[in-house]
Amino acid sequence: MKIINITNGNFSLSSEMIIKVNQHFDEVYGFNINKTTDNMRNDYEWIYFKNIKIENLYFSLGVCFFKSKTKLINLSFSETDLNYKNWDNWSKKEEQHKLEKFEKWLDEIIGKQREFSWGKISANTDIKGGGTSMLISYN
Repeated sequence: MKIINITNGNFSLSSEMIIKVNQHFDEVYGFNINKTTDNMRNDYEWIYFKNIKIENLYFSLGVCFFKSKTKLINLSFSETDLNYKNWDNWSKKEEQHKLEKFEKWLDEIIGKQREFSWGKISANTDIKGGGTSMLISYN
């Protein structure tokens, strides 16, 4: 199974659970998988999924919706269950290592091209927020 489809921007959690460009909030919320939500009360809503096993990796996803349509997917992965660290365990060196790992994974999964007709994919570190993740941003 291809996790990220560069032709159309689909992100596949499984063959039955695919997050698509302009997909409605209710469709993704209907996935039969553990999730939490956050309504920002400004036309933005989020659905969060944690420890979704895809192939040999555990993914954590935040799916952002604007006016109930997919806007972006914020994701990270680990080879083991994702347990969120507290600030006592945070280090810039660890986040740099994650960034390199995410960039390498993206190169293997989609290649070097990161901008497409439907949107773009990037990996970045947010030092203020303390995390490293990948973003799939939809136009």
